[in-house]
Amino acid sequence: MSDKMRLVTRSDFDGLVCAMILRECNLIEDIKFVHPKDVQDGKVELSGNDITTNLPYDPRVFMCFDHHESELTRNASMKENKNWHIEGQAKSAARVVYNYYKDKGYALERISEEIMTAVDKGDSADFTEDEILNPKDWVLMNFLMDARTGLGRFHDFRISNYDLMMELIDYCVNHDIKAVLELPDVKERVDLYNEQAELFKKQLKEISHMEGKVVVVDQKAAGDVIYAGNRFMIYAMYPEAEISVHVAWGFKKQNTAVMIGKSIINKASKFNIGELCLEYGGGGHANAGTCQLDNDKVEDLLPEIIKKLNS
Repeated sequence: MSDKMRLVTRSDFDGLVCAMILRECNLIEDIKFVHPKDVQDGKVELSGNDITTNLPYDPRVFMCFDHHESELTRNASMKENKNWHIEGQAKSAARVVYNYYKDKGYALERISEEIMTAVDKGDSADFTEDEILNPKDWVLMNFLMDARTGLGRFHDFRISNYDLMMELIDYCVNHDIKAVLELPDVKERVDLYNEQAELFKKQLKEISHMEGKVVVVDQKAAGDVIYAGNRFMIYAMYPEAEISVHVAWGFKKQNTAVMIGKSIINKASKFNIGELCLEYGGGGHANAGTCQLDNDKVEDLLPEIIKKLNS
C-alpha cells in the first residue's frame, strides 16, 4: 500500500470539499468520481487503499465516511466496523470528514468555515425560495456542480467536468467565491445556466403534474433536450407540493431512475424517503433518496411508490 490513498466520491460540491479536506491532510494522491448505485452493485473496484465519501459502505475500503441514514439500515450488521464512520445527523459527508480529521489534530485552517457552511447548506438542501430563484455565490456554485442540474448534458465546454473538479480542489482553498465564479471554465457554465433558466422553467411546467401531495416530473417526456436548471425549482413552481418525484432514464436507458425529495418550501411531510427507496434497492436519508427501476416494471412500481408517498 502506498503512503497516499485514492479518494472515491461523487462528482458534486460535497465531493469537491471532501477532496479539498483530504488533500489538505496530505492523505490522497488520486481521485475517482463514481455513481453510488455502481458502488452498491459492486461494479467499482475498491481496495484497502481507498477512502470513500458520500457513497454506500463497502467493507474493502480503508475508510468510508457517510451521512446517509439508510446505510445504517442496509448494513446494520456492519455498523461497528472500524473502517465505517457514519454520522446520520451530519448535514454533509464533507462535515463528517472535516470533524474526523480535525479531531485527530490535522491542520485544516485553510478550509474556511464559509465553504463548510456552504457544503452543509447544499447537501442538506437548506435553501430559501429566493436562493432557488436567484442563486448567487456558493449557492450558485452548488447548483453548477450538481449533476442533476444537467450541465453535464452539454459537452461543448472547454474542459470536462472532471478536469474542472481537479482544478477547483486546489483553487478553492486559496480563493473566495467571487474569484472562483470568475474562472473562465466556471463562468462558461454560469453563462449557460443563466441562458437556459427560462427555457428550463417552461419545460418543467410542461412535464410536471400533481398527484395528491406529490409533484411528478417526467423527464422522459422532455424529448431530446432537457434544459439545465436546479432541481429545487420545482418546489418554487409548485408550492403546494410536499414531495417531488423525478423520473428519468438511467445510464444508456438501461433502467429508470426515480429521484424523490421533500419540498424545501412546503415542509409538511414527515415521510422517511430513504427507507422507502431502500425497499426498491436504492437508498438515501429522511428527506431525499433515489432508486433505479427495471424499465419493464416502472408502470407497476411507480404508482405504488407515489401511493406510499401520499399515505
